[in-house]
Amino acid sequence: MAEPLTTSTFIEHLAELRKRLILIFTINIIGAFICYQYIDKLITFLLYLNPGMELIYISPAELFMVYIQLAIICSFVICFPVTATQIWGFVSRGLYKKEKFYGLISLTAGVFFFILGAAFAYFTALPITLQFFMRITIEDITPMISIQSYISFCTSLLGCFGLAFELPVVVFLLSELEILKPEFLNRTHGVLILIIFILAALLTPPDVLTQVILAVPMTILLELSRGICWYIDRKKRKRKADRS
Repeated sequence: MAEPLTTSTFIEHLAELRKRLILIFTINIIGAFICYQYIDKLITFLLYLNPGMELIYISPAELFMVYIQLAIICSFVICFPVTATQIWGFVSRGLYKKEKFYGLISLTAGVFFFILGAAFAYFTALPITLQFFMRITIEDITPMISIQSYISFCTSLLGCFGLAFELPVVVFLLSELEILKPEFLNRTHGVLILIIFILAALLTPPDVLTQVILAVPMTILLELSRGICWYIDRKKRKRKADRS
């Protein structure tokens, strides 16, 4: 059960938060240094998506900054279990037992769906998109793609797909809080599909192919989310009926 927050406990919580943030920052910095030692393999991991693409860098520091950027991103991903554990350890102290249960489920499912979305982007969306772009060539124009733009394109797309795949987790939380009802999802089904395509256009680079590749799995996830919302609502209705 959550304890009432007094001035002394508030200061203690701030001190604990400070310690946890310092630990998270330190672990991620150490992880970035370790990732930097294997930066060649990490770069190869992304270059494998389109082996025939020739990349350049157009400023003296560009390649070095790409290395730093990629090392930080990889460190954040690798150290995320530590980061999530520290954040959860701080937040969970103020939650009730039931809230802790649903919070832990949401955190676990959120990590799973993010990895699923990033994996879908890496193995499906990115190769198709890159090959599509490389086929759009003109004889008198030679493509000269910088390493910075290529890495930024790949990492942003991986992140966008990972976030987009969080839809079932968001619906689960809203349904458990009784904010979202299946009647609403059924009534606004067509509008939600339109919103999905609009979000796909905003989250992805300005090309129709990538937008469709993101919108299709999001539409499937919407149907899964409708099923989740219906199941939770049915379970809650049955529970209330048993009590009455």
